[in-house]
Amino acid sequence: MALNTTTIRMDEYTKAVIDHAAKYSNQTRTGFILSVSLQKAEQILKEKAAAMNKIVPLVLDEEDSKIFLQAMDAEFKPTQELLALKKHTDSLNIIDRT
Repeated sequence: MALNTTTIRMDEYTKAVIDHAAKYSNQTRTGFILSVSLQKAEQILKEKAAAMNKIVPLVLDEEDSKIFLQAMDAEFKPTQELLALKKHTDSLNIIDRT
């Protein structure tokens, strides 16, 4: 598995709160941030899926709803064009500031 690096800038208060929470949960700062971020991300995705399951049938007919929801659940497989675009944008040294 390839590992990625992300830099997070935070003020002293935020760092202190995270460090204390990490200490009390017996984790490193990085481990704590990753575990909490992953939990929140999974929660958001589950909520989004639940909302889509409620909304889509109101907009689409039964057959189209089923096709749409199956597509949303399918594992994403990038096309060769998308992979080529990623290779091109990686060479541009774009920094993600989100």
